[in-house]
Amino acid sequence: MTNIKFCKELSVYRTVDVLVLGGGPAGIGAAIAAARGGAKTLVVEQYGCVGGAATMGLVGPFMTSFDSNNEQMVIRGVFKDVVDRMVSLGGAIDPKDIPGEDPKSGFYKIGHAHVGPFDHECFKQVTTSMILESGAELLLHTQFIDVLEEDGHITGVVVANKSGMQVLRAKIFIDATGDADVAARAGVPYVLGNITDGNIQPATLFFRLYNVDTERVKAHIAQHKEEILPFYGPYSWLIRDMQEEWGDVPRAEVCLFEGVVPGQFRLNVTRILDVDGTNAEDLTRAELEGMRQAYKVYAFLKKYAVGFENAQFMGTAAAIGIRETRHIEGLQKLTAPDVTACLVPDDTIAVMATCMDTHNKSDPGGTFYPLTNGPYFGVPYGCLLPKSVDNLLVAGRAISADSVAASATRMIPCCMVLGQAAGAAATLAITDQVLPMAVPTEKLRAVLKEQGAFLGE
Repeated sequence: MTNIKFCKELSVYRTVDVLVLGGGPAGIGAAIAAARGGAKTLVVEQYGCVGGAATMGLVGPFMTSFDSNNEQMVIRGVFKDVVDRMVSLGGAIDPKDIPGEDPKSGFYKIGHAHVGPFDHECFKQVTTSMILESGAELLLHTQFIDVLEEDGHITGVVVANKSGMQVLRAKIFIDATGDADVAARAGVPYVLGNITDGNIQPATLFFRLYNVDTERVKAHIAQHKEEILPFYGPYSWLIRDMQEEWGDVPRAEVCLFEGVVPGQFRLNVTRILDVDGTNAEDLTRAELEGMRQAYKVYAFLKKYAVGFENAQFMGTAAAIGIRETRHIEGLQKLTAPDVTACLVPDDTIAVMATCMDTHNKSDPGGTFYPLTNGPYFGVPYGCLLPKSVDNLLVAGRAISADSVAASATRMIPCCMVLGQAAGAAATLAITDQVLPMAVPTEKLRAVLKEQGAFLGE
């Protein structure tokens, strides 16, 4: 590779209190919390809308926001505000009304009761409105490029858009890119994927079908109810018996969720292996392979799956779904034993009860770890604080966690509540004129409770 030195004088476009890089679920939570706390907040997003995986990625439903006993909603705050508004508009179904083993919960029982079906266009509309109502500002179609950093302190970031390359300055920066792009450019140490076996969880291109006969699907799956296990779920018996026709799609089930509209399903089936989501060539390969697999799965379902005979293709996601890339090295780290033990430390800033699940290239199913030792687990504040950079917070799936633990914190509700914690912490740091690491955890927890968060008491 030939290197070329590129130097250019850039103008400072904006200076704010809190700059949120990434407008996905974590960025949405961060922006709303920071702006509601009084901080001058700007959100930078590479696409033409906010939502990330929940809009561009067509990922859905909201995985469970309830405890492992299916008794109470534990992911609340900004996330609950979003859900309540969407329900009032008819764009979502309240998670409390969705049982396990239902078409809207993918016919699974463990870990899937009280998921939240939603329409991604309604999500886009509601979250955009809530960001702007909070007082935060949006800058869309803008790509993060690089960091300006001095002695472990970020002084600005370089972005690029149709207006050219510019600099944005802030007191506190929140990395909600999902891939820890800002942290990595700033020199924060990280692990890519699972350091123990080299696996990175596979990518998936979601797609949607309509005109599915839900009643016939339910009747057929009821006949095979005892065969359904996590990762070997609906129609796994067809794949097993017709493996030659299923062919080179490395997935052992048809993971499908009925949406708000009866007969419309989102399918989480395609699986693209060995994708480094921080590499543009890998992402390109994933998009192309995901589209090929999506149409192959669609043809298979129409030919063999009861209830799909008259199904019509509605479209693929606009962006490949990435489960895992970088895990930052933080001041604290969430580990798989922490999640398994359902630990809720005193410095917890978010609780959740999503199960750990590791899709991997060595198994067309995967490994699923139900929570059995408590109703939920807590994420300590230090998981959002990267080593070596003092005015940066990281929210979303790139927080400091080992690969297995991170599989339980990467879901949309989890990312949003982690973003809310980062946004609230940023505002406190600015108000008290301290760095994020000096924000008292008890003070942060009190603010989060005021914002409707549940922290385990």
